[in-house]
Amino acid sequence: MPAKSAIERRLKRFEDFENDYSPNPNENYTKKWDAKLEEFSNDIEKYYDENRQTDEEKEQKLKILREIEDYLVNQLFVNPINDVNYEVRAVVPFGSSASALGMRGGDLDMIICVHPPMGKKQKGEIKRRTNDILREIFNRIQSGKMLNGRKKKDMEHIKEARVPIITGFIDGVEIDISISMTFLVSEQYLAAKMIDAYEKYDRRFILLAAFVKKWMKSKKTDENEDYYKTVFPNSCCTVLLVVFFMKQYKLLPNLGTRDPGMIDNVSWVKARNGENGSFGIPNQSAKYWRESNYCEVSLGTLFLLFLEYYAYFDFKTNKIIVEKGQLRWKSERDRVNKIYLQDVFGNENMTKSVRQVTMLQKCFRDAMKIVINNEGDKIEEELMEDVLPDVCSYSKSEMRKLRKQGLHFGPKPRKFEK
Repeated sequence: MPAKSAIERRLKRFEDFENDYSPNPNENYTKKWDAKLEEFSNDIEKYYDENRQTDEEKEQKLKILREIEDYLVNQLFVNPINDVNYEVRAVVPFGSSASALGMRGGDLDMIICVHPPMGKKQKGEIKRRTNDILREIFNRIQSGKMLNGRKKKDMEHIKEARVPIITGFIDGVEIDISISMTFLVSEQYLAAKMIDAYEKYDRRFILLAAFVKKWMKSKKTDENEDYYKTVFPNSCCTVLLVVFFMKQYKLLPNLGTRDPGMIDNVSWVKARNGENGSFGIPNQSAKYWRESNYCEVSLGTLFLLFLEYYAYFDFKTNKIIVEKGQLRWKSERDRVNKIYLQDVFGNENMTKSVRQVTMLQKCFRDAMKIVINNEGDKIEEELMEDVLPDVCSYSKSEMRKLRKQGLHFGPKPRKFEK
């Protein structure tokens, strides 16, 4: 079904307009909702334009990254580390700051890709070697031999984490340094390039994803942070949910289907030299697809449709295959996961930590009511004020009520574990 028809059909499910925002009573639902949510759409775009990462910020981060790479190649890895000779294949940024989703004041996630490579099943040895490398890097930073002349603050080597990292601030920029020992180019790097590729096909993707991330983060407070992580997916998964949603309306293509060799063409040399932004997809190719598949629908209407799609989504029986834009039935083994969002570059579930699906969907439904029932210029403010409750502070009777409503699953929050 064409995007225009699918969107129109979906919007008919919402209650009829009490006030007609269009002078033409025969105008379709999409245009009516676009008119009603015009100011909200402007707010979504304004948020991105006013808060996106500046070119100066990006360049500052890349200078830090390049200085780290230069030191590693010419100073640190010239000698074995714990009797292992390593070769730096690339030092690359990943995450939001490495893509069009980078926002002002955001951190710098970087991954040091080294060989010899190791298979995923060698988890224990990978973690040991990772900590060996990070320990050397951390000691060099602390001693002033590495990043000399730069202001360093709160540097820490977190070795017991599932994925060990070095974290801290360099010249006011928050950084996370991790290690990759994969045979091919790091999947984290490829994911950042995929975001840029999707932007080529529809800029609304970036604007919508940035606002959805902002909305979800507004639910988190200092008091409910641990509980929040069991309700909402992390930033990476949030973006993937937006990608999948837009694919259901044919607003984004399946990149791997359009160009099966796309990822294979990303060599270590190209990654190291930054040559594969958007996977090198030709502008003309993206323009042709965009013009052939474009559907006129506003950002405000898309946000409402996004909320509606997942508010009533059957997470219990479906697993989400983002890259192919497909749903598949969960196997019995998969059903231990409340949400199954398959990694774009593998079969791993990206949303294992999300357990409170009924609460998540309630938040989506509550947000829908806000969008539907408020004037356009009031919607953003109302959405951001509606925070997630601090369930960890609930009394036992309040917890029982929450369970009775079907809004809490599994063990009691940590504070009740006595």
